[in-house]
Amino acid sequence: MIISVKNLNVEFNKKSVLKNISFDIEQGDILAIIGPNGSGKTLLIRTILGLNKNYTGEVVWHERPEISYVPQKMGFEKGFPLTVKEFFLMEIGENKTFWLPSKKIEEEIESKLNNVKAGYLLNQRLGDLSQGEVQRMFIARSLLENPGIVFFDEPASGIDIGTEETIYELLYDLHRKNRSTIILVSHELSLVYKFATKVICLNGEMLCQGAPKEILTPENLQNLYGRHKAFHAHEEPYSDVIDQHDHI
Repeated sequence: MIISVKNLNVEFNKKSVLKNISFDIEQGDILAIIGPNGSGKTLLIRTILGLNKNYTGEVVWHERPEISYVPQKMGFEKGFPLTVKEFFLMEIGENKTFWLPSKKIEEEIESKLNNVKAGYLLNQRLGDLSQGEVQRMFIARSLLENPGIVFFDEPASGIDIGTEETIYELLYDLHRKNRSTIILVSHELSLVYKFATKVICLNGEMLCQGAPKEILTPENLQNLYGRHKAFHAHEEPYSDVIDQHDHI
């Protein structure tokens, strides 16, 4: 077990947002947090990460792996002069020569950008990027860091529909190769069904949690969203993950 959340109650702007939330995160989980807008999904992630201190209950980290966090919206001022490559070089701790990086490091950066179909961004200035391009860049950075646990707040936000599944496949690949634990907020229920090993249904309180095949039912989705929300249930191609976690 990596993280335990026990009886968590969280306020934001002096208003109660989350009530009595309890769950565990195990090594190798792909945990998806779903729910309507304003249900507290981002606030839950920020509280687990220690970015929000206004809560009661417990958030216990049993281990302290390398962490990466990709927020939902991240932007730079127009004209911000740093290029994408320079941004990556600043982030690579072992690279001591910012101005004269090795060819290997440059190739690795470009490779990770190519994985998210963003190799063309390498020499572009951060201030000139669209929201979707910024999102791809941060996902590529996470792939480069090979962290033990990754938090993604809507990883496909601002990215065209045709690329969404590619992004989730990259996250799964990060999980498979490094046994990384992934916690993500998502509205893409079909992709959650396909890739996640656990799901948390959140709307101020915990309405349901468990394996996608058990949780993503019409009744649960009606209770969660207050209306009919349909999705296409992909067949799960990743039987190795399913077997290892014994969730489905």
